[in-house]
Amino acid sequence: MFTYVLFIGLISVLLFTSSTGSIIDPATLSNKEILSILWNGFSENFGLSLFLILGFSLFVIFVHSFFTAGAIGMAKKASETGDTGIFDMLVSSSKNTFRLFLAVLLTTLLLLVGVIFIVPGAFAVGDLSMLIQNPEASVKGVMALGIGFILWTAYIVILNLALSLSSYAIVIDELGPLEALSESFRFFTNNKLDVFLIWIITIGLATIGGLVNEFVNSGNTLFTLITSLIPIVILQPLTAVLWTRLYMARKGRKLYDPSDLLSYPDNF
Repeated sequence: MFTYVLFIGLISVLLFTSSTGSIIDPATLSNKEILSILWNGFSENFGLSLFLILGFSLFVIFVHSFFTAGAIGMAKKASETGDTGIFDMLVSSSKNTFRLFLAVLLTTLLLLVGVIFIVPGAFAVGDLSMLIQNPEASVKGVMALGIGFILWTAYIVILNLALSLSSYAIVIDELGPLEALSESFRFFTNNKLDVFLIWIITIGLATIGGLVNEFVNSGNTLFTLITSLIPIVILQPLTAVLWTRLYMARKGRKLYDPSDLLSYPDNF
């Protein structure tokens, strides 16, 4: 969250700084004026804006990889022994962050390959001014573009399902990026129903959390903060544990039996 605030601040200074060097207050401008300033600021500082966006994106992916590797490492240790701690997160992060970072970049590139589905429709639509001059041809182009977006969405969903265990393969089996993607695909083909059910559960929990935050929002700052923390404090750790236990169970790894805690509570 801190990095997002920092990035928004940098972009705001870049786009809302006038030629005299003074800062323009967006609150004093109309929506049309704001859009005009945003476009002019972006076009005049295209190189710098592109560099900041790319650099920020890579930095966020790296930070996300660090904490994801740590979370999976903690879930792995907890699944094996029934206990874990911050030290396990740091050890796992230090060993796996860079490999996980590379795997995320590879996955992103594979997702972007799906843009080929919308290329025919984009060429068919052509110049948007043709919508007025030749509506019939443009309608066919828009239909082709719509079908392309549907196919791209389906491609993204299927690829996300097939590669959803790549991060866990990297941390749990200590594989390289390409090996992890291959192992994730192999795991998915052998456990389609299990992967799909947990994927649906995680998507459902995230959706429910968002709806609760949207409709139960009372305007109370403390309540809003609590509901905003639910995905971070509860849903994300739960998701990491679910995927970790599924991967370890299907790979035949030894798992901690929670009933041991009930049998020998003093040993916990």
